[in-house]
Amino acid sequence: MKRRFLLAALLSFSALTPAHAVDERYPDYEPRPELAGEAHVAGAPAPASLLLLWPESFRMAQPETALHPGGAEGGVRIRAAVEAIAVLVNAENPLACIPLDALHTLYTDENPSWSMAGGPSAPVLAMARETEPGESDFFAEAALKGAPFAPGVARVARYSDLLDRLAATPGGIGYAPAGYRGDGVKALQVSDGGDCAAPSASSAYRADYPLARFVHLEGMKNEVSLAFFDYVLSQDGQRDAVIAGFYSLPWVFAEEERKKLRLD
Repeated sequence: MKRRFLLAALLSFSALTPAHAVDERYPDYEPRPELAGEAHVAGAPAPASLLLLWPESFRMAQPETALHPGGAEGGVRIRAAVEAIAVLVNAENPLACIPLDALHTLYTDENPSWSMAGGPSAPVLAMARETEPGESDFFAEAALKGAPFAPGVARVARYSDLLDRLAATPGGIGYAPAGYRGDGVKALQVSDGGDCAAPSASSAYRADYPLARFVHLEGMKNEVSLAFFDYVLSQDGQRDAVIAGFYSLPWVFAEEERKKLRLD
């Protein structure tokens, strides 16, 4: 029941990229009937949404287990999915591509204008989702390089609110996991000094898109932890990643991780 509510909350404000599907070579997760116990698992890094959905889905499959936040010394670390952040603007915005340094300016300048990004001389309303204590913000790390947001950056509680506000704000700009879409909103291509790249699965996999990275998990070397990693590196776990707005891990990397953990 709890997982259905969590899935409903995720799906209520996301439209998944229909062209992205989980590689059919991923195996289905096979529950272990006698599995019981606990393990410590952490993201390194992993977005909060996945650290909610993956453990809850795993507990539904293995009800006698308990997962606790936190890594373990001498444990294991795996690649688990691909995170790509889409830079979103109102659908009527004339820009098609934005450089990373321009993103930095729009989010740190106290009076940003679209002319700073090659657009018209018009004011910018930059938006960012509020983060929970201890939650990392990949966009802030990659685009702002540690600089603080300008005081005028509007904070919104959920990506659904951000998408709604962008659709109603011609001068707005925001960001969200690449799997999220909304009516009246479009994703810009991004350049890091070279060619512009769209926040697609293929450009993220090729490392052409500058706002993309692997999602990593780390945990203990016990039976429960290994079963959890088995779930994450399965059809079920990778579908969870897509539901949460991320891209599944390319099978070539998943196969390496599964062999490292001796799951096959």
